[in-house]
Amino acid sequence: MTTSARTTDAPHWDPYDHAYRLDPYRAWKRLRDEAPVYYNDKWDFYALSRFDDVLDASVDWETFSSAHGITLDMISPDVSFPMMIMMDPPSHDALRKIVSPLFTPRAMKALEDRIRTLCRNYLDPFVGSGGFDFVTEFGMRLPVMVISTLLGFPEEDHDTLREWSDAQLHRDEGAEGPTEAGEKATRDARAYYWDYVKRRQADPQDDMISRIVTTEFETADGERRRPTEAETMNMISLISAAGNETVARHLGWAAIVYAQNPEQRQKVVCDRSKSGNAVEELLRYEAPSPIQGRYVTRDVEIHGVRVPKGAKMALLTGSAGRDERRYPDADRFDVDRKLDRHVTLGYGVHYCLGAALARLEGRVALEETLERFPEWDVDLSGVELVQTNTVRGPCRCPIRF
Repeated sequence: MTTSARTTDAPHWDPYDHAYRLDPYRAWKRLRDEAPVYYNDKWDFYALSRFDDVLDASVDWETFSSAHGITLDMISPDVSFPMMIMMDPPSHDALRKIVSPLFTPRAMKALEDRIRTLCRNYLDPFVGSGGFDFVTEFGMRLPVMVISTLLGFPEEDHDTLREWSDAQLHRDEGAEGPTEAGEKATRDARAYYWDYVKRRQADPQDDMISRIVTTEFETADGERRRPTEAETMNMISLISAAGNETVARHLGWAAIVYAQNPEQRQKVVCDRSKSGNAVEELLRYEAPSPIQGRYVTRDVEIHGVRVPKGAKMALLTGSAGRDERRYPDADRFDVDRKLDRHVTLGYGVHYCLGAALARLEGRVALEETLERFPEWDVDLSGVELVQTNTVRGPCRCPIRF
């Protein structure tokens, strides 16, 4: 895996240039040091790269709004989405209450045995094999199995659901917006979801879709009702795609980062109690969702730079995790690092709904992998990263042991 990101006299970062997806960290460091409020005139957006600035903007939803879209290529002053992640309070909070009880740490803890069994079933066939693709054979299969089962989708459809979410997020080199294949995947996925919504409305089961379609909630206006069809569809779409993509990228980074830091891997092999903190450190070190888009609702000045109302703003959570102002020796991966917080899973009202599940999957997957493969190398020539402007991480990662 190599990088060809161009070096310029002025700090530069382009979310649609795949070279920067391969290695954004040198560019992000220059942004933090020289242009903490960066403006890209080609794509007409601003970016915040320092930890404190990203944290402050994440909390200040009134200034940095999600209600106009959350990726740079979709943000518009005229767009409004009936999707929870693309709403601000109080509408956001009302919808979030429908599903937040389904993702509490206690509820997710009850899934640990099931997730551990899935990990074992996926990994056991490769014991003694000499190697396999850690992402395609494990990292991409585990999260889609977990979240799709929770939603209520049958196992035989899980690979198709994952392929749809991959296509929806893919961006061609140097281009904004989804591809034709991505738009078709969106149509196909929504038709599939709608079929299950109708089934669960007629015959509720013990799954998330049934809970969503049958739950009454109180709107911001004080009305009690069930979610509309649009709200239901968008909630299912969000849970399905987010539950697939980010965990898959996180597990892919685990394969690469632990191969590059064998002494840190050995610490977890020798002491499994470190696995929880190791997950947090990996989230900080390689954020699977490193860019959050926001719409600026008022003129604001940051570090002496005036950002106008109506601007697009990128919150670089991936850069914030490497900010030396917050984390000493930030480019060093250290499973013993004392972390009081990071912004990889968001912060404030849009804190990741599935954070507890993501942490659980990451921890159990790490423990079960190390149980079978305490040492491995990665064939970097075979590593491929996804091409998106939202998530970042490998879609292929061959390991050898």
